[in-house]
Amino acid sequence: MTKKLVVAMSTACLDYYPYYHEIYILPLNIKIGKETYIDGKTITAEQLEDWMLKHPNELARTSPPNPNTIAKFFAKVMDEGYEEVLFISMSSELSKTVLAIKEAIQLFAGRLKIHVFDTKSCSFPEGFMALEAERCFQKGMTMENTLARLRHLRRNNTLMFAVNELNYLVGNGRLSATAGFVANALNIKPIITINSEGQAVVTEKIMSFKRAMYNMTTQLKGYMKKTPGKNYVYLLYTGKPREWFHEFEQLVEERCGLKDLPAFPISPVVSAHSGPNSVGFGIFWDYDR
Repeated sequence: MTKKLVVAMSTACLDYYPYYHEIYILPLNIKIGKETYIDGKTITAEQLEDWMLKHPNELARTSPPNPNTIAKFFAKVMDEGYEEVLFISMSSELSKTVLAIKEAIQLFAGRLKIHVFDTKSCSFPEGFMALEAERCFQKGMTMENTLARLRHLRRNNTLMFAVNELNYLVGNGRLSATAGFVANALNIKPIITINSEGQAVVTEKIMSFKRAMYNMTTQLKGYMKKTPGKNYVYLLYTGKPREWFHEFEQLVEERCGLKDLPAFPISPVVSAHSGPNSVGFGIFWDYDR
């Protein structure tokens, strides 16, 4: 039987997943000033948010691992006896890492078979699909059937979050400077989702962060009606559960009837773009484990 391995990017939140898994994680880079940190290795989600709160006028920059790092990563995988790899990626619309992995595929042609699955999303949706792929392999499912399962999950999920500070979206090119200036002047808090093409888009512009959180619970209630009893819902936050997160968690319980949901910190690479004090939710509907 072919020895298979699931690999995810550090953006997938699996560095903070509390249960055992055998998924390998390829870390991305974060540059703060002249220093470069490795996502999940030399900087954590909480450490980056603490830095952002202390340095509101500065930005952290992100980048894929360099080609040499990627080559060494997959060479180690091959040395450990794996013959086939399923690489679960962040949306190719949001990260250049996918292109770097596709170049690495050529280097290992004939020695290690690497499949790339574009989740067309970011953050824990990546991690959830990676975990599902691992479960499929453990059940003895073929690569083809596993990919079919992941395509089903990709079609039947969404991710939504509200940001409290627009400077990070503007500084990292996710929102125009003019739009950011107007939004800041009016105290507008955008709600961002990932569309079916894997692009981050602003779906709502709310006049306060509290109203944005309330709006998200309304959206969540709508998604939960799609397939009652077959939903997997989770919450996301930057850094650590601070004031905004606890308020959002309470709103979700009161308005959606959901208590003690799994919650994960957004990885440093993603939170560098969303900024501190961001909260959100994700849902997979029509999910049968």
